[in-house]
Amino acid sequence: MQGFEFKPALLRGRDNWTIDSGMLTRNGELYCSFANVTDARFAQMATSRNHTAWLDLQTDRRRNRIACNFPPASRDYQAFNALCLAVMEELETHKPGMRVAIGAGGGVRWSMFVLGVLTAVFGVFMAVMGLAGRVNDGTVMFSAGFGLGAIALGAWFCWSFRPWAPPLTLSPSETRGYLARFSSKEEPAGAE
Repeated sequence: MQGFEFKPALLRGRDNWTIDSGMLTRNGELYCSFANVTDARFAQMATSRNHTAWLDLQTDRRRNRIACNFPPASRDYQAFNALCLAVMEELETHKPGMRVAIGAGGGVRWSMFVLGVLTAVFGVFMAVMGLAGRVNDGTVMFSAGFGLGAIALGAWFCWSFRPWAPPLTLSPSETRGYLARFSSKEEPAGAE
């Protein structure tokens, strides 16, 4: 039996997770059985101030999400990561042929793709207005340069989050190696 405890988000209480006999429980209640897992996906997204990571375990009936909204250096994220590593070990035992998708999918990819399209369209508008002389004489180069930069940023978003691209898939053992990169190399300092 393995136990893990962490806060999934700042304003939520601590969750106690246990893995025992092929079952995953949260706060003493059955969360899912590893024998029923049909699909798994690990993803994380970060901005300058926010970080979120999640592991989805899909069964025939529903999607079970384990998430953490703390930065990788925090104790809560390290406990979340340890739980994900243990889940991959269980999946390797119960579902050895399963592939785990890496990266955001579905609505997240579509929204980021649409954001890229809108950014590129805005860039085209700014560049055309700048080059056509529809702005003040002193801002022609700024408008054209800003428009070209927005086109490049939008194209990068569209390419990075294209919804039709197949996700990277790894075996559970390869996923454990991928997740191990996010584990803390040193013990966090204790309180004084």
